[in-house]
Amino acid sequence: MVSFKINDKKVTVEAGSTVLQAARAIGVEIPTLCSNEALEPYGACRLCVVEIEQNGKATLESACTRKVEEGLAVKTDSPLVMARRKLVVELLLARSPEVAVLQELATQLGVERASLPEVEIGDDCILCGLCVRACNEVVGAKAIEFAGAGLDKVVTSPLNKTAEACIACGSCAFVCPTGAVKKLDLELAAKPSIAASKEAGPTREIAKWQVEHKLQVCVKCGNPYAPIPQLESIKKQFYMLPQTTDLCPTCTEYPKIDEEKCLGCGSCAESCPIGALELDDRGGYDKKSKVYEQNCMACHTCEGKCPVHAIS
Repeated sequence: MVSFKINDKKVTVEAGSTVLQAARAIGVEIPTLCSNEALEPYGACRLCVVEIEQNGKATLESACTRKVEEGLAVKTDSPLVMARRKLVVELLLARSPEVAVLQELATQLGVERASLPEVEIGDDCILCGLCVRACNEVVGAKAIEFAGAGLDKVVTSPLNKTAEACIACGSCAFVCPTGAVKKLDLELAAKPSIAASKEAGPTREIAKWQVEHKLQVCVKCGNPYAPIPQLESIKKQFYMLPQTTDLCPTCTEYPKIDEEKCLGCGSCAESCPIGALELDDRGGYDKKSKVYEQNCMACHTCEGKCPVHAIS
């Protein structure tokens, strides 16, 4: 455990924690735009700067990347800290004047206008990197990247073309703090062809990466629920059966066995590809199938093999 002070209040946290984590643990709010608990700290936006006093010296450091140390003195709202946060918001507003989250931060910090002239056509992307890091670190698709430098730096797909590796999972849109990345699920998409426009069925579109993929349709309720490439990626990663994704999460249920109908023939147990069913021997000829839900993947292969339809 490590003990130090935040705003003159003594705090004890686990070693290895960041200042941001420690502050949130005691209810001290530090604004961030590029921080996400599922991702490694990055420190790109610089909005979470705090004043660190150690060995008689004071420095400004990002709270999301700074690890706690014994004897630190942290100030989260000193005049120096607030001035730096205001400058950060002013610079971001100059790039993205129409972004709602920046306008809210500006109001909170008392920023009336950007310190630099606003661009003629604002870009909602503030280069926080959350989308790139989520795609690389969590999804593992590595479909998007940073390109360029300085004022020309952008987040884009490789060579600014269709992101072939994108599985349209929507993680980039989920973590984007400004709405620069959007996913759009279309009930009926039209694909142009030489002959005519062909209906492609329900699809998910992420226009920023020039991607459009078909959505898997639940075989039970008929609702489209996830991009097919995303489901294929999950099945490959976890060695899942092809039929595992036939049902949407709402319709996915563990098999239920009607013991009055069950003959105890064992066809279901023999057909289960992962051994999630066994015969419960109750003595004599009294045998009934039993589902072990901790192993079951709800593929319902057993349901199709039962000769008396005792499984649903």
